[in-house]
Amino acid sequence: MKLTIEKQGKDIMIGFNPKFLIDALRVIENETIDMYFVNPKAPCFIRDKDSTYIYLVLHVNFTTVD
Repeated sequence: MKLTIEKQGKDIMIGFNPKFLIDALRVIENETIDMYFVNPKAPCFIRDKDSTYIYLVLHVNFTTVD
C-alpha cells in the first residue's frame, strides 16, 4: 500500500494505537483525509473541510532507544 501525503509544519514523533486509527479511518468514505497534529503529547484529529465529521485519536506514549 502506498500513501501520498502533503505536509505542512515541523516534523514530530508521535505514536498511535493502530486499531484506534483504523477504526476512525474505516468509517470515512472520502478518498483523502486531513489529519491535524499539534504536538507529540496532544491527540490528533481527523476532519473534512466542511466539518461534517471530526474524529479524535489519542496518542500513545513511547520511549526511543538510541
